[in-house]
Amino acid sequence: MRLASKRRFPHGIGFAILLLLVAIAGVFFSGPFHQKNWGESGQWASVATFIIFIFIGRSLSPQLLAKELKRPMVTLVVQGCIFFLPWIMATLLFLCNLSSSSYLIGFLVVLVLPSTISSCVVYARTAGGNTEFTLGHSFLSNLVAPFLFPVLCGGWLYGVGYIGVSYLTMAERVYPRLGLLILLPLILGYISKKIPLMGEPMRDWEKKVPQVCILFLSYIAFASGSSLGLLDHSMSQWVELMAWTIACWFVLSFLGWISGKVLDLKTPEKISAYFVVSQKSLATGIPLIFAVMGTQSVEGWLWIVLPLTFYHFFQLLAGTGVVAYLNRKATEGR
Repeated sequence: MRLASKRRFPHGIGFAILLLLVAIAGVFFSGPFHQKNWGESGQWASVATFIIFIFIGRSLSPQLLAKELKRPMVTLVVQGCIFFLPWIMATLLFLCNLSSSSYLIGFLVVLVLPSTISSCVVYARTAGGNTEFTLGHSFLSNLVAPFLFPVLCGGWLYGVGYIGVSYLTMAERVYPRLGLLILLPLILGYISKKIPLMGEPMRDWEKKVPQVCILFLSYIAFASGSSLGLLDHSMSQWVELMAWTIACWFVLSFLGWISGKVLDLKTPEKISAYFVVSQKSLATGIPLIFAVMGTQSVEGWLWIVLPLTFYHFFQLLAGTGVVAYLNRKATEGR
């Protein structure tokens, strides 16, 4: 709430720039995390993921969830536009084999990520949205994401039902790892709020720990994949990456807009619904990918984390433009 009350854009722009710098460092200074040197040091990725979800657990708020769940139809439509409608569109694209791009899976993953709580709350608040609506739905999407993500993305990441890998085989690999790396630290983080010396409110340094861990995971992804041809990308491939990013943003923006229309929400809630659906969480996405794919799948990380990094940067820039447009429109209507 304190973050949402400040009339400013989020620090996410600076964080996005740090992500790009980390990506460059991973490519040119891969060190021990280079693919050919990969070994037990890769387990540090699991440690970083565990730490991230401890601090996410410390931010859990059952009160926000209870309030939003009192309107089940609104909850179903908004969460459906965050997860299920993008999944249907992405699955059709995957099944129809409409693209052989190496970026395809990465952007399919982007489509089904939960909302990014920080930037969507600040953008919605600055544009005149409903803060409680934004917080409630973005929080709910992050809470259910660890359970939905393997189901929605299993077919793309593991070939479930398409190249002979059964869902049961994938579940045996994924869900125990999710329990250890996500569910357990979430519970520990939430319980820690009840301990007097570690209770609420969260301190400023605690909010920075997950960001540091995400930067570390991004570095690992780019360092481990730096031998996979990233430096050999042609200009046309970089243009293709940007085209995918823009197309993905347009799809999610449309779903965000249509969700408010279908529900006939009031203007503040329509604004909130737009940002909740269109702003996707890199903070939850990267550790989820590491938890689902495991520390042995280094070849796949780069082609998923690269689209996530680009989309994160682009959505923050595009979000400032949308906020400016909405504020100007509101001013003209007075």
